[in-house]
Amino acid sequence: MMNASPSIASRMTPLLLAALIILAPLFRSGKIPLATLLLELLAVAAFLALWWSSERRVVLGRLEVFLLAALAVFPLLQLLPLPGLSPLDLPGQADYFMASQAAGVDRGATTLSIIPRETLSGWLILLVPIAVYLLTRASSVRTLQKLVTLMLVVATLQAVLGLMQFGASPSPVFYLGIESPSTGNAVGTYTSRNNFAGFLYLSLMLSLALFMATLGRQTGRAQQGGGLRERIQYYATADGHRAFMYGAMALLLLLAIIFTRSRAGIVLTLMGVLLVSAVFSRRIGGGNAFGRTGVIISLAVGLAIAIGLGTVLERFTVSDPLSNGRWIIFDGVFDGIGQFFPLGAGTGTFRQTFARFQDLSQSSYLINRAHNSYLEWIYSGGIVALALILGFLGLYFARWFSLWKRGDWGEFRYIQVGAGLGLMLMLLHELVDYNLFVPANMVYFAFLAGLYLHPYREPTAPKQRTKPVAESSAALSEQALRRVSLLPQAGEPGRNPFMD
Repeated sequence: MMNASPSIASRMTPLLLAALIILAPLFRSGKIPLATLLLELLAVAAFLALWWSSERRVVLGRLEVFLLAALAVFPLLQLLPLPGLSPLDLPGQADYFMASQAAGVDRGATTLSIIPRETLSGWLILLVPIAVYLLTRASSVRTLQKLVTLMLVVATLQAVLGLMQFGASPSPVFYLGIESPSTGNAVGTYTSRNNFAGFLYLSLMLSLALFMATLGRQTGRAQQGGGLRERIQYYATADGHRAFMYGAMALLLLLAIIFTRSRAGIVLTLMGVLLVSAVFSRRIGGGNAFGRTGVIISLAVGLAIAIGLGTVLERFTVSDPLSNGRWIIFDGVFDGIGQFFPLGAGTGTFRQTFARFQDLSQSSYLINRAHNSYLEWIYSGGIVALALILGFLGLYFARWFSLWKRGDWGEFRYIQVGAGLGLMLMLLHELVDYNLFVPANMVYFAFLAGLYLHPYREPTAPKQRTKPVAESSAALSEQALRRVSLLPQAGEPGRNPFMD
């Protein structure tokens, strides 16, 4: 019985990861309390399964271990009591302490966090992406390929729902009770069209990568200069059906992104399509199945889609009410960073503490996010958050040098490159939005990060055995030997067979 439990735990890890992928966006993108609690409980179960399993060993680099440990431990350090210190001694906390005293509120022990309760909540939700990342790194390549397909199915269903929402507008029947400023646009089960667009372009990069990987792969004579007939026959094979499926998924996701009417989402999708066409143009079908023609067509199609999206951007998108006010918000965030630096206000405390720095011209809006995740992290975590940001960015960029390999790529290599492109788009999106504060997008970002940093190695091709010269000469056909025996040999006089 003692040996059975670890085996059960090992089998639970991919199931838990699948459950997180399916459930993350289902209930308002995980932003309502019960949905958040469900994701946190799944994360705790994932940690227990990883710890109990003896068959799943997560192999992490030293920098990964250090950064993940620091990310998990730092919010807890902000909750530790600081005996002998008063909030008056900590940068930026004096005004909040005086306001609490005036209101007769006892704040308890002095901590680095201004509101310890919010910091604890922030730490609990932070466990979700850490668990997803570790589950991804603990899974085999074959399992991860199935989970990528699962994510694409979820994204496709969300895209279909988004298109139905837009088509039925202004009827709220397909919004499933969501009441938000995004009503009238494609939002899926999200509460924000910008966050929904972020999820869709993450999935789009994976679907386009798989489309490029499967298009023309294993076409036999078609890869060796075969004719048009062999190329057409390929699309009747299982690989041809997969290529068509991934292409159809990509088209559906692209349409859904357009109908979100998110400016940032469409601009980043435009950039992603151009990057995909440039990166994979010489590697269609695992190598270069279509030669120079494929390179030219890939670049031309990518450029045409980008031009089309540029036209959509001008005529179809709607402006964000805070698009012109983001710089005013950023000014207030910079003021807050200066007040709380180098310790920060505390993880998860931005919404409760930013009102002090909010410009009065924006009093009609509730500013609950900085609309720049990097600034909000530094606001909350100070110099430690800044170091973590630089560390994770360094880890991301360093991976490209080891990921990019010469020669033919396996299908999982395409997935990793697509994941890397998706991560790049979301990291750019965080300059003007807050996708990584939405639980569903935290799950998918961590999943793509685990794919991208997975230590995958291309399978070595079996070496072809070469026959020795003596063996190959001895293997001449009987017909060839007869032909040789009928020829007169040099130096031998001709013999008349009738003289015998």
